[in-house]
Amino acid sequence: MLLCNISKHLDGFSLNVDIAAKLGVTALMGASGSGKSMTLRCIAGISKPSSGRIELGGTVLFDSEKKINLPPQKRNIGFLFQDYALFPNMTVRQNIMTGAKNKVATIAEELAVKFHITQHLHKYPAELSGGEKQRCALARIFAGSPDMLMLDEPFAALDSHLRFELEMELSELIKRFNKPVLYVSHNRSEVYRLCDNIVIMDGGKNEPLGDKQTVFKKPATVQAARLTGCKNIVPAIIAGTRVSVPDWGIEFKSCEVLNDIHYVGIRANNIIQKSIAKTSDIAADFEFEIVKEIEDTFTSILMVRKRGTNLCAIRWEMPKKDRAALLHSKDLAFLHEHILLLK
Repeated sequence: MLLCNISKHLDGFSLNVDIAAKLGVTALMGASGSGKSMTLRCIAGISKPSSGRIELGGTVLFDSEKKINLPPQKRNIGFLFQDYALFPNMTVRQNIMTGAKNKVATIAEELAVKFHITQHLHKYPAELSGGEKQRCALARIFAGSPDMLMLDEPFAALDSHLRFELEMELSELIKRFNKPVLYVSHNRSEVYRLCDNIVIMDGGKNEPLGDKQTVFKKPATVQAARLTGCKNIVPAIIAGTRVSVPDWGIEFKSCEVLNDIHYVGIRANNIIQKSIAKTSDIAADFEFEIVKEIEDTFTSILMVRKRGTNLCAIRWEMPKKDRAALLHSKDLAFLHEHILLLK
């Protein structure tokens, strides 16, 4: 288990994180500059926190009060950088061997078989494709038998086809790893497929860890909702149990606790026709008009608003095959279970 409670102060930016990651894959999600990569660098020992404590599997890696700060090579953490950080003047075999604790001559060959790079052992990084470089970097990491993996946007430099292929390989690899994994990515679909838990980061701070199903279904904050793909988020006015949404021209009564709620959201694919909804399930409904229509690859995107108004447009998405049928409806509905109440 990883316990990381640290602060790091830089010019114009402060990192204050408190993360507990157990077995499995924990994603760090946040906008650029939110502190994700800096958190990984502090855990790895590349950057020194200003204060706090980092513990991995009962071993203290950093403790500002006790003056403990283990160097990176003694932390036994496998860190896959965005650019893979291979030594350009070394062959694949030599790169793998630099990570090996046990310099057994056959370890490079054994890992090359595991990562499908046997035919590249004699090559230099410049001669490898993006996917081959990643496999080489992972082989080097596993040569050291790490106690933890940290992956910083591992597919950012790859095309979409290769990205998905390597994602499937990595998924099998980290399942067998059976130790803590921290995973940084901007790709919410990738995070959902690969990770078990999610930590949302914003402005150098983190929200409490949550399992991925809960974070995606019921995000607690505006930042979490945006990062998990919610396109419709607007301010709300709370009065007791009443929620007023001036930007959309709707009002409804909530059965949830409304402490610190200042925004509401609804996912574009959760907007439905009023005619197919149970009355008891409907939070709000309205007659709509189309402001703009956008054709996406596999979906139709309609920007709609309350008919006869100049209110904020709402994004409504549907499969192309359903478009004609859905447009026969005059009224749309937001269900209680789909409305996101956000801090």
